[in-house]
Amino acid sequence: MAKEDFPRLLREWRKANGLTQKALAERLKIQHTTIGKYEQGRGVPSVEIRDKLILETGLNATDIPCGQHYIKIENRPFTEAEQSFAAEHHGCVIHYLRSQKLDYDEWYEICVFAYLKAVQIWFSREALHKYSFITIAYRKMTSAVKDVYRAKQRRPKMVSLNDIIPNTDGMTYGETLCDPHDCVRT
Repeated sequence: MAKEDFPRLLREWRKANGLTQKALAERLKIQHTTIGKYEQGRGVPSVEIRDKLILETGLNATDIPCGQHYIKIENRPFTEAEQSFAAEHHGCVIHYLRSQKLDYDEWYEICVFAYLKAVQIWFSREALHKYSFITIAYRKMTSAVKDVYRAKQRRPKMVSLNDIIPNTDGMTYGETLCDPHDCVRT
């Protein structure tokens, strides 16, 4: 078997053993979404996870790609072919922004960088050519948009010292602070 068969082999083994992606992920001590990525051919295991998979599934090491086979997109200038291809398909960025009802000024830069990454991936991973390029580009842009939303959710909420503390009788955050002259030092 070839390493390209890994997604199919993993999925078949998991189903034959009555496991969900989540159950297999728990056995391997990884996130369940990672198993989905492996089965879709969108990710490869690290050497450590590959070794766990060999023990767990009985698959051969030659059937499981691992980290060193993953194609990392380098920060490099585009080739002429990539430049031409990116220019030719650039309209899909605008279409994506419109279809998702995203403000152009706020989201264009985020989406265009994801789009350009999709172009590099398209040229470096021939196995993806079984899909439409637009599908690959939309997935990268969607992922970038979701990353921004996740980052915004992780930011701590800022409050003013004049804001009222919930479930109090109008006490503000500022009223909880003491005057430095009145504070007791220990």
